[in-house]
Amino acid sequence: MVDITVYLATVLVILSSLVLVFLHQRNSATPFIPALGGSTNTQPTFIICGPSNSGKTTYFHWLTYGKILPTVTSQEPNVHTRFGLPSTTRGTSSATNFKLIEFPGHNKLHSLLLDEIKTSKNIHGLVFMIDATLDQAKLIEAAHFLYKVLLVTERRPGGVDILIACNKTDLFSARQPAKIKEVLEKEIDAYRKLQSANVSKVEGDSNAADDEDEIELGAHAGAFKFEQMDGNLDVIGGSALKQKVEKWDCWIDERAVNF
Repeated sequence: MVDITVYLATVLVILSSLVLVFLHQRNSATPFIPALGGSTNTQPTFIICGPSNSGKTTYFHWLTYGKILPTVTSQEPNVHTRFGLPSTTRGTSSATNFKLIEFPGHNKLHSLLLDEIKTSKNIHGLVFMIDATLDQAKLIEAAHFLYKVLLVTERRPGGVDILIACNKTDLFSARQPAKIKEVLEKEIDAYRKLQSANVSKVEGDSNAADDEDEIELGAHAGAFKFEQMDGNLDVIGGSALKQKVEKWDCWIDERAVNF
């Protein structure tokens, strides 16, 4: 009788825990992701992020499975904790296991991404994917998203190396990487000035100190340029769907070895 009572109690605890997790995911603005948690991440890490429908999950599958799999719009991050690098050693005892995290582009998950950047102590690189066929309005939105990411990465000593992976550059309607870089710099500069103007209007506010920290991004004379940042930034074209990703893969390999 005692054994049955203990068994039933254990089952009840497990079911209660599952219900709590379900309710948390349903009601929370950002989902509960056990693989991320809330503690400091000390594992060497690469992060993939960017706007929705830019090809992030396709590239994540390529890196982790070595093939292209059918995808739908992601609702929560994909995490691989045994991502062997450099790629030439993957599957062998010589490989170093990295954590690879791919974040969906939905606005409600931006805070989860930024928190992960803050709590990950060993980020070797961040891949920010952009659909090279985006119209001007969507590209401006992407620039604002990137601005938020840079505010966090540039607060780290030495910054974080970032790859702007311009996906679908094989398509006729695609912008070339150099043009995308030019637009991003221009829009980040304009957005930075707007944030600076907003801060000046709320001078004396209790949050003013935090806002002033934000406008330090690229706080140099003249227009904003990626070269002003502490972390290195590269803009490279490719196609995740057509597996034209060799340059992206090499970028990751280089930062896995040289860190």
